[in-house]
Amino acid sequence: MRVLLVFLMLSSAATAQVQLPPGTSSAVPSAQQIAAPRAEDVALQQAEEAIAAGKYQDAVTLLAPSATRAQTSARLFYDLAFAQDALGHDAEAATAYRSALERKPDDGLARVSLGLLLARSGNRATAEQELRRAVKTPGLPPDIAARALRALAQMHLETAPAQAGEDLVAALKLSPETPQDAALAAEIASAEHEDAAAEQAYRHAQQLAPADPEVALGFARLLSREHKNTAAEAALDAARKAHPDNRALLAEYASQELLLGHTAQVLPLLEQLYTAQPGEPAVARLLASTYVAGGEPAKANAIYTALLAAHPDDTGIQVEWADCLIRQRRSPEAKPVLQAIVAKPDVPPDLLANAEGMLAFAASSTHDQDTVLAALTKRNALVPATAPYTFLAASAHDSLHHTKQAAEQYRLFLQQAAGKFPDQEWQAQQRLQILDRNR
Repeated sequence: MRVLLVFLMLSSAATAQVQLPPGTSSAVPSAQQIAAPRAEDVALQQAEEAIAAGKYQDAVTLLAPSATRAQTSARLFYDLAFAQDALGHDAEAATAYRSALERKPDDGLARVSLGLLLARSGNRATAEQELRRAVKTPGLPPDIAARALRALAQMHLETAPAQAGEDLVAALKLSPETPQDAALAAEIASAEHEDAAAEQAYRHAQQLAPADPEVALGFARLLSREHKNTAAEAALDAARKAHPDNRALLAEYASQELLLGHTAQVLPLLEQLYTAQPGEPAVARLLASTYVAGGEPAKANAIYTALLAAHPDDTGIQVEWADCLIRQRRSPEAKPVLQAIVAKPDVPPDLLANAEGMLAFAASSTHDQDTVLAALTKRNALVPATAPYTFLAASAHDSLHHTKQAAEQYRLFLQQAAGKFPDQEWQAQQRLQILDRNR
């Protein structure tokens, strides 16, 4: 950052007045006497001292009276913007940064500061314009230019990962690599669906900062998407030991433990997290899904009710709640919830497939076989059919006396099940014998 403390140093010898006898006057002509500093210069010096001490509101109070249209000092406006920025007064800080740039358009630091503020405020298009212009400013310190480029890389991560990669490379030419750079490189590779490169980058980031929580979280989530859940659990170890109270790390660890089937071991941890932070949706959903998986859907229902009160339009929570209702044998209540979800536009494909599958189960419980088959047709167009859904389709065709289709689905189910669903496999074998006799 800019060196904020550039003081107007006036020596005590220069400012001291010579004490003369009464009735006499100074022999120094008035034109040669040192003029007293202007009030706004004194205010600027005091404001910079306040900024150095972290007293940002004092700095604003000192500078605001001089921040008029007639003011020509870009430095005064920059200092005012810096103090407002530190206080979180985004609109006031942006106005002051722009005033500084009006008076000194080649102030690269002020332009970078404005760009970063705009990026934080969500005004990405204007932020990019300011940051791109700033990095071209002659004389901009390399570390400041690198910071602007890193911000640009972060901004483009989701929408233009290739551009994000170019910006990150440009930043690394100006300043040393950090663990956050390695993690950002991993995120860029992941956004470009280059999982092997992303995994390599995260391993490099962990070498640079073994206990960094953000690096550990990103690496664990990547490994989880690759279904490497044991490795994801291990990726969290060092960070968890260094930051035992980090809730994000604890929640991710709990998520990995659930994926590994360690429900009983992780339940006390989730209950502790939920008690400490009941309003955190991610933790609440994890705990609720653990209750459901552990055969206690009634406990989960109270959590889902609270979640939906706070997030009534969250489709993911609605789908999980519908599953909870079905497991409580409340399918008639779940069915309209799921029908409303599948009728929504722009539901993500994986979530839509899950909702269609649950709708098929809910409809089966109410003996609405036509809805069962319609929902399964839509689900299977999005994701491959698995044994439980194939058995559901076979049962629906069987109930509707679709003999040929029922037999085909029972046979397919037996191939998919491979001994994992003994009760349903026995039932399918019995039904096939009856169907074959009735041909």
